[in-house]
Amino acid sequence: MVAASAAFVTNDTCVKLLAGQLPVGEIVAIRGAFATILIGLICWQQGVLRHLPGIASKHVLSRAALDLIGTLAFITALMHMPIANLTSILQAVPLVVLGLAAIWLKERVGWRRTSAVLVGLLGVILIVKPAPSTFTIYEAIAVSIVLALAVRDIVTRRIPRHIPSLIVALANAFFVTLGGIALALAQDWVQPELWHILLLAASALFLALGYMCMVVTLRLADLSATAPFRYSIVLFSLLSGVLVFNEIPDIWAFAGMALIVASGLYAIHREARLRNIARMQAP
Repeated sequence: MVAASAAFVTNDTCVKLLAGQLPVGEIVAIRGAFATILIGLICWQQGVLRHLPGIASKHVLSRAALDLIGTLAFITALMHMPIANLTSILQAVPLVVLGLAAIWLKERVGWRRTSAVLVGLLGVILIVKPAPSTFTIYEAIAVSIVLALAVRDIVTRRIPRHIPSLIVALANAFFVTLGGIALALAQDWVQPELWHILLLAASALFLALGYMCMVVTLRLADLSATAPFRYSIVLFSLLSGVLVFNEIPDIWAFAGMALIVASGLYAIHREARLRNIARMQAP
């Protein structure tokens, strides 16, 4: 899980280094093409390509569409926001999923987990600072990404269990690539240099590595035991921001990050405890 977090932040760092160099559509299209090839090869090596027709599932397609929206919005925001701020805001996604599950799926959520959701959202507010002097369209995009990815994760729960996670990842990479190509055609094309291509290839490699590490984690380890380690992504994004981009969050952003991580860890702990109680009460 820690390796996955490091890989995802490295991928984001590679993309952010291209800020002002290439349009968003080109970045998404080129990186997506590399990622599709890499994940396709991994699917072939793992022997899951026989499940390829599962891509036609409406829930897989819906997830891919939401991931496309989230990817385009994320890269747009990443070009204009500190990487640590944006990454930390996205850690509120599981909390928003919890809230949406209560509203949309009618799942029972007690006052403790509801409080965790509210504390996490307060953390988001501290990071984006919605005041006229500091709030920009990119902070608004960051908040919209959280909602899009939360809905995506709700849709993910509806994907049939017989469809492997790698096939879902392949569908995401493929449709995100198509979306990037469509956006690139609508923008002014900039001829990429060799270092642009190499950086995007490295980005795709780390993206695929992150997916693989996440899949291995979900298959071999208990989710409640590994989930807390996903917040190591905040530390990696802070290191990237400071060491690569000379971005140092202010005290309010640090406070917001702390609230999001603390509320997320508590929600994970509470969910694991409720699951254990239900297991013990089962006949």
